[in-house]
This record gives sequence, C-alpha cells and structure tokens, in this order.
Amino acid sequence: MSDTRCFHCHEPVPAGFNFSLMFDGQQRVFCCAGCQAVADTIIASNLADYYRFRTEPANKAKALPEQLKAELSQFDAADVLTDVSRQLGDLTEIELSVSGISCAACAWLIEKQLRQLPSVHKVNVNSTTQRCHLSWDARQVPLSGILQKLADIGYQASPFVADQEEQRYKTELSRFLKRLAVSGIMTMQVMMLAVALYFGDYTGIEASHQGYLRWISMLLTLPVVLYAALPFVKSAWRGIKARQMNMDVPVSLAIYYTFFASAYATAFNTGEVYFESVCMFTFLLQLGKFFEYRARARARDATSNLLKIMPVSATLLKGQQQETVSAKRLRPGDIILVKPGETLAADGEVLLGSSSTDESMLTGEYRPIAKTVGDNVLAGTVNHDGLLQVQVTNALDNSRLGQIIQLQQRTLSQKPAVLEKTDKLARYFVERLLLIAAATFLLWYFWLDADRAFWVTLSVLVATCPCALSLAAPTAVTCALASLNRRGVLIKNSAALDLLPELSIVVFDKTGTLTEGRFSLQQCHLYTDTVSETEALNLIANLEAYSEHPISRAFSSYLAQKLPLEDVSITVGGGISARYQDKKLKVGSAAFCGLLQSDAMVNLTIDEQPIAAVNLQDALRPEVPELLATLRQQGYQLMMLTGDSSSQADALQQQLQFDQMIKGCSPEQKVAEITRLVEDGHKVMMLGDGINDSPAFHAAHVSVTLDSGSDLSKNQADVVLLQPNITLLHDLLHGSLAAKQVIKQNLRWSVGYNLLIIPLAVAGFVSPYIAVLGMSFSSLLVVSNSLRLLKK
Repeated sequence: MSDTRCFHCHEPVPAGFNFSLMFDGQQRVFCCAGCQAVADTIIASNLADYYRFRTEPANKAKALPEQLKAELSQFDAADVLTDVSRQLGDLTEIELSVSGISCAACAWLIEKQLRQLPSVHKVNVNSTTQRCHLSWDARQVPLSGILQKLADIGYQASPFVADQEEQRYKTELSRFLKRLAVSGIMTMQVMMLAVALYFGDYTGIEASHQGYLRWISMLLTLPVVLYAALPFVKSAWRGIKARQMNMDVPVSLAIYYTFFASAYATAFNTGEVYFESVCMFTFLLQLGKFFEYRARARARDATSNLLKIMPVSATLLKGQQQETVSAKRLRPGDIILVKPGETLAADGEVLLGSSSTDESMLTGEYRPIAKTVGDNVLAGTVNHDGLLQVQVTNALDNSRLGQIIQLQQRTLSQKPAVLEKTDKLARYFVERLLLIAAATFLLWYFWLDADRAFWVTLSVLVATCPCALSLAAPTAVTCALASLNRRGVLIKNSAALDLLPELSIVVFDKTGTLTEGRFSLQQCHLYTDTVSETEALNLIANLEAYSEHPISRAFSSYLAQKLPLEDVSITVGGGISARYQDKKLKVGSAAFCGLLQSDAMVNLTIDEQPIAAVNLQDALRPEVPELLATLRQQGYQLMMLTGDSSSQADALQQQLQFDQMIKGCSPEQKVAEITRLVEDGHKVMMLGDGINDSPAFHAAHVSVTLDSGSDLSKNQADVVLLQPNITLLHDLLHGSLAAKQVIKQNLRWSVGYNLLIIPLAVAGFVSPYIAVLGMSFSSLLVVSNSLRLLKK
C-alpha cells in the first residue's frame, strides 16, 4: 500500500494504480478512476477553485456505470415527480438530499455546477443540513439530468420529502426571524431617540421638540407591540385560559403596561416615557425564545431527516411489464423488482432471486445479511448485488422504518420531568409577582396616593420583570456551549447541560460507538506451510477486491500485489471464486469453500484444499476501557444495548464487564429498556450512532454520538463529540457541572435582587427610570458571571 494520497478524497493510492491529471502545474494522482473522472469534470467546468479553497477532502467517488442514467430516470416518472416536488407556474421546485457535502466549498461547487444549466432558475445549498433547494424548468431538463450533473462532480443526490410537521416548523422559524428583525431594528431607532430625551431632561429641551421625539418613538414602537410581541400575548392568553400562569404573563403585562403608560404620558404630556424599554424587553426576550426554538427545531429536523433514506420510487411488476411508481403508492400484495444497489421501497418477502442486504441503518449491524426466496426484507435497507423480486407485505408508512419514525415522534413529544419542575417554579414566581403588583396598585390607589398608583405599579412590574431570571440559564448555557465547542464537544440541546450532572446510568450502543464500525483481521490460521500468511492474505485481498461487501474492506490493506485472476464469480451469501495459474481459488464461508470444521468468517481454499481461515472483528476503540473505568470510579452504572445478536457482543461483555448487557435489541426494545430505567428514577445517557438508536435517543435524558457517526445520528443527538475520541465525555461532564454551578449563582442573584427590590418598589422608593436601570444592572451582572465559563 502506497503512502501517496488521492488528490480528490485523500485516501491512500494503492500501489500500481496510475490515475493522474495535471492541475496548477503539478501532476495530481488519484486512488481510482471515479475520483479522476470527478476531478476532471470539476476542472473542465472551470470550477477548480473548489480544490483551492476547500477545507475538507471530498468523499471517495465511485465509477458510475451506464445503468446509472436508467436508475436516475425513475425519478422522471410523472407520479414520482408529483410526490416529491411542487409546481410553481412553469417552474418545478424540489428539495434534494445531497450526500458527500463536507464543507462550504462543496456547497459552492454544487451551486456553480447547477447554475451552468440554462433551465435552473434558483439553487441554494445548505452545507449544514446537506440539502439543496432547487427551482428549474423540468420541460428543458428532467430531474434525472439534474441528479446526473451532481453525480458527475461526485455527489449523490435524491429527492427529500419533508413531512408536514417540518413544513410548519420552517414557517414558524421564518416568523421568528421576522419578529426578531422588527424588534431589533426598532430598538436601535428608539434608543437613539431615548438618548436625546434623556440628555434633554438634563440640558433643557423645548416642549415641542420633546413632544415630537416622544410621538416618533411611540410610532416606531407600534410595530413591536402590534407584531413582534404578539407571541408573548398569545402564550399568556393560552396560559390564562388553561388556568396556568406562565412566564409570558408578567412579560406581556410589563411590555403592554409600559407601552400604554408611555402612550398616555405622550398624549397628555405628563410623566415619563419608556418606549425604548418596551422595544428592548421585546428584542431580548425574542432572542431568548429564538434560541430555544432553534434547539427544538433541530430535534424536529432529526425526525424529518429519517426521510432521507425513505425510498422515493419503486419498480412495480405487472406481469412481464415494469412500471416506475411512487414508493408511497405501493400496497400489500404488489410485486416489485429490486436491482443491485437500490433501496427497498417497502417491507416484503423475497419471491425470486438471492442477494444480501445492508441493514445497518435499521439494526445497527454492519455485516451484510444474505437473502433468498422466503426471507423477509425491510424498507430502507440496501440491496447489495443480486436481483430480487419482492412481494410487499407492509406499505411504506406501515413498514419497520415508518414505525421507527412514528416511535421517535412519540418519544420526542414526551416532556422530561425536569421541565415540569421548572414550569411549576415559573408558575409559582409569576403568581406571586402578579399578586404583589395588584396589591401594590390597590394600596397606593385607595390608601396612599392615587396619582402615583399607576407609576408605582409600573415600577414593580419593570423592576421585577423576569429578564435576569430569563437570562440566568440561557447566558450560562451559551457560554458553556462555546467553551465545550472549542474543546471538540458540540451540545445541540442546551437542556442537556442541566441533566448531565444528574446522570446515574450510561447506556452504550456497540457497533460504531464502542467499536470503530468497521471489520478488521483478528486472527489468520494457516492449514499448510506451503503458503505464508502474507501470501494468503494477498490472495484473499485480490478476490475480495471484486466484492462491494463491507467484509471486503477488512482486506484492502493486505493487497500487496495485484494478481491476474480469471473467471471471477461471486456467489451471493457465499463467497468469491476465480482461477489463478490454472488453480481454483475460493474465498468465503465454510460451506461455500466445502469445509466442515471451520468456524471462521472467511476461508481460503486452493483446488478444494484448505489454505487459511480468518477471523474478523469490529475493533474496539482504544480509549473505551479507560473511559469505562473512569465512569465506574465516578459512580455511574454502565449498560450496553446492541442490535448485534452475534457472539461478538458476548465477547465484548466479557472484556468490558458492563453492569447490564442486552443483545439483539430492536429499536422498540431499546426504548422499552431506557423507559424502564427512567421510570425507576434513573437519569440516563444514551450513546449511539444509527437509526435504530434514534427512538432511544429521545427516550433517554441525554443522547450523545460521535462525529464519525452517520449524518442522521449527528442531527438527532443532543451532543456530538467532534473528535473520534469518546474520552471527550470527561470534558462534557466537567463543563456541565461548571455550567450548573454558574446557573445556580445566577438564579440566587436574580431571586436575591427581587427580594431586595420588591419592597423598595412597593414602598415607592424606586421610580420607573431607576427600575429600568436596576433591571439592566441585574441582567448585566448575570451575563458577566456567565462569561466566566468561557475561561474554563
């Protein structure tokens, strides 16, 4: 194996490979014809800046067979295109899921490539979500032509169909941004006028000028109270109708009470105006609500991203005729044709043919599963190398994949107990605050000074406005997130910071979490001394080079010399045979090789004589034993839930000694086990990396995945470890503890401030102006204390 790296994907270039191009005056080498073809297309299309400015290597390209065009043409069928796109006049609008996007340069490359097509009206690529929003004239170029154009530069794309729930969230997100923009812009404008009014009070200002500035301020504040602040009013009104006082009740009262009081002062030229406070309150609170909404939206995005692997089309068999139809329209009893490399469009039973399928995204097991007549197959799994006729048993919505999506949505909608406790505390605070404000008004109006009752009550509401209380947790969380992010820990759900210090059980998935998610050679046993181990592994590697199975990747590094093999034949679920120097070579299972005594996963025979037996393993991450030992010392219980039902799970249990281990778990069983732990009073963290872990992610209090996991798992998890080292859990737990301490300090100050300021405000010693300053100082102190987390 050569140390030379491919110019396109940075993978090692095998010895003897001769794929190269001239670029920037240098000879660039490639690991395969696919990478060379993609690079040639990019450079020839005047898009070579991609290679100059990219920050991450591209994914390894695959040589594209001629049948790719035929496969992509399935998306051009009328009913399929109708299901995955929208028609806007003469233009067709669609959202594509694009695999292989690794940095912003990829997004630039895709946009430039598609904009070269005259039919494309608009294209926008989001490198974070790996989606492409496209608007084009389908009469000039079919969808398959668009997908082929992306394939030419190394990106595999397929239609992404967002569910109605995600569409609602997108619409609401747009509204959030508009309200935030309105309140932010108006805050800046009104603050400038407020400065003029404040200085005018000290230096002298004509009454006409003062009135003019007040009226302008009121007009600029109107969009804030009539539009930007409406969500607080609606939320407060819903709470009141449900007889529950939420935090938006005093917020709404403070905003609108202050506005109407200031409007009264403007209209009758009496008292002070606080329009800038109205705008500032609204903007700051909207900002906090926006961050909270974004966290929840990411979780919802995870559910929608399950649809990335949902098949779009299927080949329906009607007698001897083949018809491309939408996968959603398949019904039980239909017979579909599944070609090599295609995703199964529904759950079903194999009627004809044999192959193997990749079920790793559903079961968590990377090993290919042999399928033959009578076997069940699952929607969302990938057919490897055989042609199958499948009778549909469950339509797409009722398939196992569809059930996983529904299960995830149910677990996502469940409300953790910690949030219920927070809601109770908020209701308690709000109820007492409103009672105090009401009592203050009555006291001053009937017994002390009716003229001051309005302004004293306003001082109580403003001084005790829950701004500091609202900022106590969010600012600490934001600083903790930034600090952890610098160390390689990305927390997507800020609520996890509150829960992490309370964890009692850590649950691990096996494949891809505790292990590296790829097979490696464990042991090679030779039956004869006529062939060395190096020669035997080289023979196996040459044969396995013809296979696309994940097992074959375990031998790629043992390809020392390319051999001229003849009559290569692949037996699905069995192995590979070929002729070399007039000898018959076989690599595969014991049955395929004619061996009765071997328990090895891979066997090699020459002319029916056993040569070697190879045991493979999915390598354990080297840092795992140390991490588990540390977690035990800190008092955590450890548990492994894995979809792998093989003996490898038992071997791992013997090595790592988990407190509990359950193998062969379905997604439902994982949810049931974690739910049982939660009901027993435990705080649970789940570490996983596959779709089969997604319902368990949301059933657990905190979910964590590695950056090397699938895009889906990274979208779903509360926490992503950005480096391939799960000992970053140490930083995560330490950072969460520091954040919890700062949050407690902030809350103590906020409560202490309110206990001090409320009596003074009620007694009339705090004017609305001083109340605003006190509220601002309290908020500033909370923010400053939170900033200390950036230094940890």
